[in-house]
Amino acid sequence: MVEESKRLVCSPTFLISLLIFHALAYSAIFCQIDEWKAKFSSSDSNLDAKLTNSNNHLGTGRKVAVKDVVPKKDPLKIMLRRLLTGEQRTRFEETGFAHLSELNSDIYISSKEVRFDTNASRIYIYSDQELHKYTAQPYPLKNDEVAMKMVKPVEILHGNVRPPPCGFKHKVPAVVFSSGGFAGNIFHEFNDIIIPVFITSRHFRSKVKFMITDYQLWVLNKFRRVLTKLSHFEFINAAETSKGAIHCFPGAIVGLKYHDNLAINTSDTPGAYSMVEFRDLLRKSFNLKPRDVSQMPGTEKPQLLIVSRTRTRTIVNQGAVVRMMEELGFRVFIPTNDLMSNLDEFSRVIGSSSVMVGVHGAGLTNEIFLPNGAVMIQVLPLELDWVGNAYYGGPATGMGLHYLEYKIEPQESTLYDLYGPDHPVLKDPESIKAQGYRKSRVYYLDQQNVTINLGRFRNTLLEAMRLIGRSTTNPPN
Repeated sequence: MVEESKRLVCSPTFLISLLIFHALAYSAIFCQIDEWKAKFSSSDSNLDAKLTNSNNHLGTGRKVAVKDVVPKKDPLKIMLRRLLTGEQRTRFEETGFAHLSELNSDIYISSKEVRFDTNASRIYIYSDQELHKYTAQPYPLKNDEVAMKMVKPVEILHGNVRPPPCGFKHKVPAVVFSSGGFAGNIFHEFNDIIIPVFITSRHFRSKVKFMITDYQLWVLNKFRRVLTKLSHFEFINAAETSKGAIHCFPGAIVGLKYHDNLAINTSDTPGAYSMVEFRDLLRKSFNLKPRDVSQMPGTEKPQLLIVSRTRTRTIVNQGAVVRMMEELGFRVFIPTNDLMSNLDEFSRVIGSSSVMVGVHGAGLTNEIFLPNGAVMIQVLPLELDWVGNAYYGGPATGMGLHYLEYKIEPQESTLYDLYGPDHPVLKDPESIKAQGYRKSRVYYLDQQNVTINLGRFRNTLLEAMRLIGRSTTNPPN
């Protein structure tokens, strides 16, 4: 009898029932949202009626007794509060508004109606509370003065204020963020925009609208495949000043949650998403196959992709390095600059590679497209150990990749030839760093190229071959 009950639990019928239960649960949540949308369509006129009521005396300093137009069990509020914890969540439950100040970003969350005036770059959130003003820069590098100079501020007025009438009514909440800052650098595009948008909005299951400040269409088109998986709606230009440019939303998130360099903290993400789920989204967006290196055809030579630099931190003896790679059994691919600028095509090349090699730089961000179990080899020039590991090494392991680093010796750096072994740039690098980032950047990032020691690097390549489960055609002596 016990064995029979076990078979029943594990039966296909039971599993199908379980799947149906989960589907119905999600359906119930979003049916609630659809019902709530209908209520929002009439809430604007209700609110305007209350605001214009002669008994309210707006502008006289008296509080206006207008209740929040949200149901007691508002499904949108439930979704929004998942971005908050502790005291901030409690405050949000009480007031429908929260300001979350984190290390890298400020985030403002409202379950009340939000009106965005694109002419003035101003947001109105009406309540009967005392008026508070906030200045938001919706880009998650708030401590970087250079980046934030390229991010236009948005003023938020929350409290007893008369909002302008709606020009456009939207039935889903807004996520307001900037496509400015350091856009144009692929590391910052993923790190400062795309991954934070995923963290902030994924749990809404595409039922949000992106209201984008510092609107750069070329950036949005570059990542359109990904962004349209996170929102089913067309992007809104927050700088659009055409007639009726007051956009009204049932709620909003202004700003983006940020965790770390090319990384997601599962415990601080609604839905417990990680870089695994983000990379799965990329694969679906760009139609990348296979998912894992183990699915690569074993009869073919494994493809090794070199992210080649042309101006600084170049591999001086790249030709010799390529010949050694081919002798070891790799099929080497070196993309052109034109190919690397076409994300749709380049992502597919990366997705079919087993190994990626490159000198430290933004191009290594493309590791994000490698299949699981692939190997990323970072060539580290002198004095770039920390940034190399923080930006690309550490994140690689969080993506399900193998990470190897080849740290050059002084004789492999062109700084050795330029300045000699006794110059402080080689003998006392701490004295160079003490002069500030700009000074050290000139030497270690802008002037430094590498001449790889083939004998030493060969061992790194052999380890990469082992990690992807292949043997070399020329084993070591």
